[in-house]
Amino acid sequence: MVERNPATTIIGKEILPFEVGYLPEFFEKKAAAELNESQELKTEKMNELKKLLREDKHSKSLIFIDEFLLMFLRVRKYNAEKAFHQIKSYIVVRKKNPNMFIDLRFDSIVKTIDNEIIYMLPWRCQNGCAILVIQIENWDPDKFSVEEVKRSIVTYLLSSLRDPMTQVNGIKIIIDVKCNPIKYLKHATPNNLHLIYHAAQNICPIRYKEVHIINDSVLFRTAYAVIKHFLTEKIRRRLIFHEDSKSLLNYFPRSVLPKHYGGDLEKYDMTDWLKRSMVPEKIATIGGVTNWPSKK
Repeated sequence: MVERNPATTIIGKEILPFEVGYLPEFFEKKAAAELNESQELKTEKMNELKKLLREDKHSKSLIFIDEFLLMFLRVRKYNAEKAFHQIKSYIVVRKKNPNMFIDLRFDSIVKTIDNEIIYMLPWRCQNGCAILVIQIENWDPDKFSVEEVKRSIVTYLLSSLRDPMTQVNGIKIIIDVKCNPIKYLKHATPNNLHLIYHAAQNICPIRYKEVHIINDSVLFRTAYAVIKHFLTEKIRRRLIFHEDSKSLLNYFPRSVLPKHYGGDLEKYDMTDWLKRSMVPEKIATIGGVTNWPSKK
């Protein structure tokens, strides 16, 4: 597919809103070119994946939503066997970390928007990717616990993946690492670090297109020197370090970035989207399984 120049793309034309809900013709062709997607293959591989799940002792009793299974098929380019193994890993992580998937409350998660800790941007980048921003400095662990952060990330990623545009085009993440690392050290436990990289790389059915690190520091580079050994080569290639936020404009249209990152965007409050994403009927199926065993 043709790569679109971020400097010449126009909102409402090449640049689409975060909420689309279907695949426009350009992106249908992209899915066919990059994922080998066709209606025939989709049906065939969906049936193959369901058969694998029915025959496995860990998943045979679970009832999966087709739209959820499609996320895994798309991220694995319709390799049903690979999608099956990723879903098995998802089941294991969910069983070991049940609190990440329960008590998902709007009044808690909306704090990530109010305090600009984690939030989606209202426009996609020029190639259809959703854009997630994380500003570490704005997170106060004493006011917003690690468990609440985990629930927020689950909500953002799985809610955004309901849109086929995100399934096909993936996500770009901007991580602002400016912070005083001392107040976060006690939360950087081996269990938490393992969960972050394992869930991001091996569990979540999302295509990570780019991860932009801004406001870099010597301390962060030191930490990254350790963390990078746990990352796949594919993820490492997609990490982009910036000395300042101005260079983000080499990758994103100015119109989609907030002003404090060198863009023109003044309004980027996604509270209404989050509220719509967290109505009871959507939260009930956000994990993709309609009959997940209740916590005892």
